[in-house]
Amino acid sequence: MAEASTTHVTTEKAESSAARTAILLAAGVLVVAAFTVAFGLQTLVWLNAKHWASVNPWLREVPKPLAAPEAPPSALPAPATSAASSKQAKPNQVKVYDYEFTAPWPGNVKITPKLLYSEIRFDSGPLVLFFDPEAQLNTVEELKTKNGAEYQQLLSMFGDEPIDNDYLLYKATYEASPDRISPFMNRDDALRINGVLLYKLSFGYDLPGDIHSFEFGSNRGFQFGDPVYEQPIAVRVFDTQGKQLRMIFTVAAGSAALITQDNIDSALQSLQLIPLLER
Repeated sequence: MAEASTTHVTTEKAESSAARTAILLAAGVLVVAAFTVAFGLQTLVWLNAKHWASVNPWLREVPKPLAAPEAPPSALPAPATSAASSKQAKPNQVKVYDYEFTAPWPGNVKITPKLLYSEIRFDSGPLVLFFDPEAQLNTVEELKTKNGAEYQQLLSMFGDEPIDNDYLLYKATYEASPDRISPFMNRDDALRINGVLLYKLSFGYDLPGDIHSFEFGSNRGFQFGDPVYEQPIAVRVFDTQGKQLRMIFTVAAGSAALITQDNIDSALQSLQLIPLLER
């Protein structure tokens, strides 16, 4: 009799344990289902972004602002010298296409036109490649005038940010990072950042290295690379006319010349359209 009672109690405990397990499993399924409904898409976007970043580590790079030069070359005080030596010491104005900038290096300058760019060679060793401004695509203007629907899609992808020129498009795109996506963020925001990251992948980078942003007077844009590592430096400059100007700063083969950040800053700050009467 006692054995039967013990067996009955054991059976009840087993059934109770099984019921609790079933309830916990059901609750777990409901939690997983609720999470999937609420955050499943964001989680997939987050995992996808982490994969992109593992294949393209530069996706995590966002522009770091460059310090503005203290004064443009034209504003620097001239040394007290004779008129002849002052004239000789005056920096060269390099004129290419419809633009000009103050040469950051002394000596003679030779400009050689190529198919898509002009080669600006300084006899002290530095070399600047200045790409034809007319060959640079104005993405936003093209979409505005030729594909209004796609332009509206572009605006919706960037949310509340105004994207009415290429500088703002590049700025918003390069500031995007996979690190800004979370499984727990708003679904629409996750999809929006995912779309911007796709844009960033399509833009790529002009040259490996850090990405910097700058605003030097009326010129603003982005620099790819850092002179401290002695590698070519690429810049994209956007002027007040909405033109995109691309330049690469490097040195001639076999030259021991060095390019400093001050050299690049000086050229970018002085870069401007040549007055109409001087073209």
